[in-house]
Amino acid sequence: MPLQAQPVDSRLRLRFEVGVDGDGNPRYSSRTYSGVKTEAEDQDVYDIAMAFSELQIYPLVSINRVNETELVNV
Repeated sequence: MPLQAQPVDSRLRLRFEVGVDGDGNPRYSSRTYSGVKTEAEDQDVYDIAMAFSELQIYPLVSINRVNETELVNV
């Protein structure tokens, strides 16, 4: 039987460096934005992430797009 992958959900996760702990190791905080359209282009999601990061006071460390896909036998 053929397998079909159906996009279910997509989220954007931004990770920021928010300081250091007592040992001098970096501390991080993440912000997750849900409701990203599954059909949105990666470049568009990246551009939005960069715009969001410019509104923050902490430096951006990473951008992740988290896609959830359902695998269905058809």
